[in-house]
Amino acid sequence: MTRRDRRRLVISTSVSVVVAVALTIALWNGAFATLQAATSDVFFQTWLPTGVKDTSQRVVVVAIDDPTIHELGRLGEWPRRYYADVVDRLREGFAREIAFDIGFVEPNEDDQLVADALKRFLETPPEDLQRAGVPLGVRSVISPIVGIPNTARTVHAGSPTTFPDSLRPRPVFVDVSTALGHSNVIPDGDGVVRKTPALIQVSGELFPSLGIAAAAAYTNTLGRGYRIATDAQGIYALNRFIPTDPFLDMVVSYAGPPSHVDDPAHQTFKVVSFVDVMNGRVDPAVFRDKMVFIGVLDATGLADDYQVPTSSHFGKMAGVEIHANAFATATAARFFTEQQIGVTTAIVWAMCLMTGLVVFRLSIVLSAIGTLVLGLGYFFGSLVYAGISYDPLGVAMPNLVYPPAALLLTFLSVAVYRVVFEQAEARATRGAMGKYLSPSVLAEVLRDPDRLHLGGEKRVMTVLFTDIRGFTSISERLEPEVLVHILNEYLTVMTDVVHRWEGVLDKYMGDAIMAWWGAPTEQPDHAYRACMTALEMRRALRTLHEEWAARGVPKMEMGVGINTGPMVYGNTGSLERFDFTVLGDAVNLASRLEGANKEYGSNVIVSGSTRDQVADRGFVMRFLDLIEVKGKMEPVEIFELLGIADQLDASVHLVLGAWDRAMALYRTREFSLAEGAFRDILAQHPDDGPAQVYVDRCVQLRENPPHADWDGVFVMTHK
Repeated sequence: MTRRDRRRLVISTSVSVVVAVALTIALWNGAFATLQAATSDVFFQTWLPTGVKDTSQRVVVVAIDDPTIHELGRLGEWPRRYYADVVDRLREGFAREIAFDIGFVEPNEDDQLVADALKRFLETPPEDLQRAGVPLGVRSVISPIVGIPNTARTVHAGSPTTFPDSLRPRPVFVDVSTALGHSNVIPDGDGVVRKTPALIQVSGELFPSLGIAAAAAYTNTLGRGYRIATDAQGIYALNRFIPTDPFLDMVVSYAGPPSHVDDPAHQTFKVVSFVDVMNGRVDPAVFRDKMVFIGVLDATGLADDYQVPTSSHFGKMAGVEIHANAFATATAARFFTEQQIGVTTAIVWAMCLMTGLVVFRLSIVLSAIGTLVLGLGYFFGSLVYAGISYDPLGVAMPNLVYPPAALLLTFLSVAVYRVVFEQAEARATRGAMGKYLSPSVLAEVLRDPDRLHLGGEKRVMTVLFTDIRGFTSISERLEPEVLVHILNEYLTVMTDVVHRWEGVLDKYMGDAIMAWWGAPTEQPDHAYRACMTALEMRRALRTLHEEWAARGVPKMEMGVGINTGPMVYGNTGSLERFDFTVLGDAVNLASRLEGANKEYGSNVIVSGSTRDQVADRGFVMRFLDLIEVKGKMEPVEIFELLGIADQLDASVHLVLGAWDRAMALYRTREFSLAEGAFRDILAQHPDDGPAQVYVDRCVQLRENPPHADWDGVFVMTHK
């Protein structure tokens, strides 16, 4: 792991921890509770509880709707006997249970008629049920009470919602009711009804919700009573545990969107009009063995409807249907609870740390994709888990505020750090080094800019020097503007070659170029790259010659020196101004080899160490000499790089054989014979500079024989 990676890991982890701590504090202090409640609506909008949906098929809602009011008149002005007629129709249809969301709190002359109808319903003879093929069972009537006023209710954790008073049915109706259930509908702070008080308390007496009371009667468990769990996280009713929040509110598992009388195809519960039931226009079979709720639904001007999680574009849901959903929830035992705060905290920490690691390892774009995948995985995974899980103690609904916030805040925080600091650093590095490094090498360096810190590192590398032959005399023949243009053209082409072979352009020194390979990125084939660069530079120069000739520019030749060896690379200089370069004897030798081309009339000279590195890469070289350069005591083998074997003419290979024989004669002090051999080479290749050098040297040594201990080392006295 690089120093930069370690720094990024520390920053990413630190940011993740800070975000996790901040969100944990907010979570435990109850911040964003309303937002969490609102986001939980997505759960019921994207997934409908299967068990509750099945139970909803057992429910029929008799709706006091617009057609009913239009035909029968204003609700408060009806003769109450209309209810008696409807109850008789339900008895004739063999309904199993009736729950009223209508409170008979005022006296009416028809009260006894209604009470008698309810009594007949409760006392339906078993033989009639048998003839109709209806399962035998106890018929039930659930009447409502309403805790009042809402503004004066008191709510304490661990205790039921308490009201100072209530509206109750008249005694004549209480006498014929199997049970009483409260019909209070209490929206959350944003006006959405998500829960119902499982119990309320009035004057020390407990009353279950209308839905729970109806479910108890429907399951023949009314006699079991109601008891608050010791941990106040639920109540015992219907012979089971019903989970609630700490305030004893039960989450309503909505079976679907609001139903409407005039849209039978999209009714969550079967809904029929009150007036149609009263006048016998509804098939009695609709009610067979059903739980029937009677209340206001789709009645204009009667404000008993509310926003619910499944409202969406379906509009508000009537209070009577909310009670029907509570009945289905309790009967199906498909309970949902809020995610425990400890679980949410653990998820937040996991999300923060995972996101921090994702942003640490990947690019900003891939990090964004990875963060999105984590978020979607959590969202859909939670929904699938809740959808397929069944837990009688309640399935936790996913928290859709804090875990996504953990993902988003961690990603943004770490991404901002990377954009502001790391990319600023990368831009500075790109600006400083972009002219010297090839794009591929620069990309590697930008992954770890610490490679460019002030200081050095020792490594075996290959360095290359080039120089234009006779540039001073050429410059005297050209106008300054033309000279600068030609030089810039030459340097541009040669620099492109260096970058193409992923070398580092160290510097320009007038018409000279210095480049190296093997750092800052690892390049095991650095010697090969340098040799290929030299050959390609020669080809590029020949192309320039053709272009310059058409413009009257004189031909310029170039010498190249290449050496491989240990050297130090890095930034040298002061903190304010530094140079990215290489240093060492190996660098100095390469510079001397470039200059040696003048001595031998050659174009590309490589050291023996470079030759050894590329011995199996197909290069054709010939031994030039064993030299002792200025400032270095140890002799060095030097070779002329001629090209690549399969790209050279056959004549070159013949010359190489003749050259080896001539060089063998020279090394054994057979100077006369060697002179003749070198002259034979010149006869075939008059422009062979090294052959001419050795002809002259053989003449000199023949006339002035060397000492007996002559070892063939040529001592260079100039750079």
